[in-house]
Amino acid sequence: MKDTRIVRYIKSLIRNNRYMTAEDIMLLLEKYYGLPIKVPSVYYRYKRVIKECRKEVYKERRKNK
Repeated sequence: MKDTRIVRYIKSLIRNNRYMTAEDIMLLLEKYYGLPIKVPSVYYRYKRVIKECRKEVYKERRKNK
């Protein structure tokens, strides 16, 4: 996955907060980046992006231990 500004922001949220649900992250994306989360295609796309970011961050954590 390309490291766009939004992807870096999502990863930082996952790293810095113990656990945030996908909905919490989407509300922040809507607030700060103006994403139309109420549109189903956008919602499901970013839900998948958040899932991928979560995998990558958790993989980093395991590697660092």
